[in-house]
Amino acid sequence: MSAAIIDMQDIKSYRGQKPVLDIPALQITAGELVSVIGPNGAGKSTLLQVINLLLPYKTGRLQLFGENAGDNPLGLRRRCAMVFQDSLFVKGTVYANVALPLQMRNMPSPLVTERVMAVLEMFHCTHLAHRQALRLSGGEAKRVCLARALACEPELLLLDEPFAALDPATRKNLLVELRQVAETKKMTVVFVSHNLNDVLRFTERVIVMENGAVVQEGHPGEVIRRPASRAIAELAGMDNILSCELESASGANRILLGQGRTVIDYPITIPDQAKYCCLPGDIFQMEDRSRPADPHQIRWAGTVRQIIPGIGVYQVVVETDGLILNLRLAREQAEDLKIAQEILFSFAAEEIHLI
Repeated sequence: MSAAIIDMQDIKSYRGQKPVLDIPALQITAGELVSVIGPNGAGKSTLLQVINLLLPYKTGRLQLFGENAGDNPLGLRRRCAMVFQDSLFVKGTVYANVALPLQMRNMPSPLVTERVMAVLEMFHCTHLAHRQALRLSGGEAKRVCLARALACEPELLLLDEPFAALDPATRKNLLVELRQVAETKKMTVVFVSHNLNDVLRFTERVIVMENGAVVQEGHPGEVIRRPASRAIAELAGMDNILSCELESASGANRILLGQGRTVIDYPITIPDQAKYCCLPGDIFQMEDRSRPADPHQIRWAGTVRQIIPGIGVYQVVVETDGLILNLRLAREQAEDLKIAQEILFSFAAEEIHLI
């Protein structure tokens, strides 16, 4: 197993008297690409600042690269690089901005030039070398920021929502390029983002934060389908988050939705204090009325209220017994549907997630 690049134990951090971070244990290993998500104020940026030794912690232990962070903070910070949401350029050319951290380390001029041109080429922006940095477009600026961060060949790259203001196509291209670079260099990356598409594209492990604490972690697909709270379900874009009441009697579990809609014999133990029932839009299947019902499926009828085309997948809004549901159906299933049409659809009870 790879060594831990980041090892946090019982870390507590405060801003004034207010607790802003409480991490009992967190490890990130060498070469991992990890995303951190959570609602505004969850502590994501604070976590990066503590890791980068920009914000002190009051109690606990932080090890970076196997060393205690307090023993050699400057040396450890030099093995890291951080990219912020804002570009933070100084006045001058792109070359001058990318060269600055190398010159601050007293690197010989020929090596500075070699490094600067290599990282600019890595992110396809050598043609920008003599452009004024403050006049770059958003996408150009982010490419240059990444180049500047990688000029010092960091072992750990921290990204604090650097692509938030970019259009989807530019974001996608940058993430693909960055992942290729990180994998080639075996670099560890911790990536804070609000965009779940970015997270799915970039990483295979996601850490979920709320109120300064880690509340969930795992594969992004599992977190999106099984969020730990309503806030995370909303952040993940869960299609259907429904208030519910729960009953457990005579060995049967029941979920009551809306105007008395009942799912009987819920096959999984009902969690204590659950208030919401989450139904991912892609669990629903169109049914043929002529076929006998599958006893292992929940079968509902509803009225089509809206049809939203998509690339390959359509979103179909259906009203059923007072509930408004968002179904995601394959184009061939949805393109012939009509507004006000009555349809039959089903889903497996095991796909229900309660929070």
